[in-house]
Amino acid sequence: MKSIKARFLESENKNPCLGAFIHLVRAVEHQGFSRKALVKAFKKLMPKEEYEKTETKGLIDYLEQRTKPPEEVEKETKTTFRPMLLVKSEVQLT
Repeated sequence: MKSIKARFLESENKNPCLGAFIHLVRAVEHQGFSRKALVKAFKKLMPKEEYEKTETKGLIDYLEQRTKPPEEVEKETKTTFRPMLLVKSEVQLT
């Protein structure tokens, strides 16, 4: 299994115009990394000038959601998403 850093650098080489956070998201997407591994990679790979210190928790939370396997994301979506039913109402034109 490739490391987060190897995936990050691969993404960076393919798309040099994108920001570091996008590369990090692509590196961890659907790979099942632990929060500890995500925090370590975030601190190591993200330039400090690209984010505010107060944003760190939210960004790592986002990475944690993105690292989940597709099946787990689909399962969570089905249990938490409740679509609203739209009912056609009769409209009378006079």
